[in-house]
Amino acid sequence: MTTLLKRLLALLGLFGVAVGADGAEPPALVIRGASVFTGDAFAPSAAVVVVDGRILAIVPPGGAVTVPPGAIEVDGSQRFLLPGFIDGHAHVSHLLPQAGVTVEEILPHYLANGITTLRAAGDTLDVQQRVQRYSEDHPERAPRLVMASPLFDKQPPYHAGVSLGITDPAQVPPFVEEMAAAGVWTFKIYVGMDRRIGSTIIREAHRHGRWATAHLRKYHPLDAMEDGIDSLEHIESVFNFLTPPEVPEWLLRDERTHMSVMAVEGLRRKILEEQIKTDYSHPRATELIDALVRNRVAVNPTLVVYRSWMLLSDTPEVREHPDLQRTPRRLLDYWLSIADGAGASPETQELRRKQFAKLQELTGLLYRSGVELMVGTDAPFPFCPPGFSFHQEMELMVASGIPPAAVLVAATKHNARAINLSSEIGEIAPGRRADLVLLDANPLEDIRNTRRIAAVVRGGLLCDPVSLLR
Repeated sequence: MTTLLKRLLALLGLFGVAVGADGAEPPALVIRGASVFTGDAFAPSAAVVVVDGRILAIVPPGGAVTVPPGAIEVDGSQRFLLPGFIDGHAHVSHLLPQAGVTVEEILPHYLANGITTLRAAGDTLDVQQRVQRYSEDHPERAPRLVMASPLFDKQPPYHAGVSLGITDPAQVPPFVEEMAAAGVWTFKIYVGMDRRIGSTIIREAHRHGRWATAHLRKYHPLDAMEDGIDSLEHIESVFNFLTPPEVPEWLLRDERTHMSVMAVEGLRRKILEEQIKTDYSHPRATELIDALVRNRVAVNPTLVVYRSWMLLSDTPEVREHPDLQRTPRRLLDYWLSIADGAGASPETQELRRKQFAKLQELTGLLYRSGVELMVGTDAPFPFCPPGFSFHQEMELMVASGIPPAAVLVAATKHNARAINLSSEIGEIAPGRRADLVLLDANPLEDIRNTRRIAAVVRGGLLCDPVSLLR
């Protein structure tokens, strides 16, 4: 391939067209003068040189820059270079078919927002495999995907379409073996699962060298940690176990079928009134938080799904959020229809706001206590627009008292550990994959600057965020 043709293809790559032919690596890339994220600050550079999809060198200020033949050069002066973001909790297709939206339609929204890798958090295996193939064939339009198991749950499961109902521990080993052989990395325990089966899932996942995570209700996190759980999904997997035992438990959907609307609202109000009194200095809280730190169990708060769907979907700041205007109208209409049908009581809105404040307070406490945090969105749950809600999550974490640098580390380095790719992505260093986000403003000064994306690099392939969303 001639140098002229390589340059032409690279320019096309800026507009969402693949760079390289027949699976070849994209042309070399030189980003000149960008400030490079080091984990707690930005350091000046003369250039970052990318060859064959990997970072070849980070040239210090004043150093000689060798431009590889046919390389594309990008002006990074007055700009800020970060590792590509990793959405640590996303559902590949859950809820999309009901809205008449395809996965392929949504994937560019992630990449345009700087997300170069998705960590799946519970989907059917066939859909994930199809999306993984699509991502490999279209790196200019899609982030890479790290697959997860369906949700391991009770029978019948809470989310039937993406779950696997388990009633006997003996069912677990063959399921885990089959999924591990298919490339599943994350094995997820869901809300109806108890310790008898949950501990078997953890053991079998680890036997295959995989990661076990959980969204807990029946299975106490202290027991799960004793059994070796690697991470907890959603802040409620911690919060719900810090309230006094006499506080009523919120019932799952199938457990509420016998209750009247008035009884359900009364239960919700009672729980909210008690939960907003939760004392984080109580030994119950300190014991659990100390165990999280001691066992290096990561927590993925997903605050954005609690604010936007679980608690405050009836508020103007959620329903009229500017990010929703970039979401396919069919998907937004579907979200609005199910939110309207949820029947949130206006009388409990203030209590729900206070509960969300408690969730943010707990998230900040976990950080200050030394718990490893992740960044995830639960997209495409209602009002969590794929890609855009990732920035909302980072903003909510900073508003919880976490420094912007720590949030950026959680969004990159910590999330990379959870998908076993710490040696490949999550940091900017020679030899790592060139998954990068180039910003026009410093996110350490204002975390909202993560939205000011000049370019995204996915495996050395230069992509233009505006064209991806066009």
